[in-house]
Amino acid sequence: MKSIKSVLYRIVLIIVCSLLAKSCVTDYVYKGDKDKIEQRQQMLDDNTFVMADLSSEYTETTVARVIKTYKFNYSFTVDGRAYTDEISLTELPSFPKLKLYYLKEDPNIVSEDPQSEITTENKKGDSITDLLVGIVWGILAALILLSFLGKSYKKEQKTEIQPKEPAATQEEKIDKEQERKAKEDPNRFMPK
Repeated sequence: MKSIKSVLYRIVLIIVCSLLAKSCVTDYVYKGDKDKIEQRQQMLDDNTFVMADLSSEYTETTVARVIKTYKFNYSFTVDGRAYTDEISLTELPSFPKLKLYYLKEDPNIVSEDPQSEITTENKKGDSITDLLVGIVWGILAALILLSFLGKSYKKEQKTEIQPKEPAATQEEKIDKEQERKAKEDPNRFMPK
């Protein structure tokens, strides 16, 4: 049971490290999500926003004991159709309404601050840090994979090298013991 858990943990670690590596390298290579930038710019150009109603209940999450986020459910109506979802905020709002920009073609796509999201996406890929972090995650995934494959290869070798010997009978053991004692006897070279 313990080995199955160990194998599963290693597989999960390999997958997580690989995904993190891909994400970091993709951010560096493609310099942000072009579709997201285009959507946020469209929101600003069309100036499509609505005052959304926030729920009175929220979930508070603390990240690294420093950053707090607040997750609210929200709802709004556009062209007679109601839209609901949840949004994470870094500050508690002072009243239960929130200005949300939405995409005219798809009001399900919203943003509290499209300009800051555009700026964030444009900064991706400017620093080599994303690439270096991605490489580190990739190396870690490769090391875990090699360790995993190396252990399974060693187990296969051990089982092949150590064939089981048939159990010796009692008579064979006695014969071997007498033979050993005869060889150790100092008087064996003496004339009889």
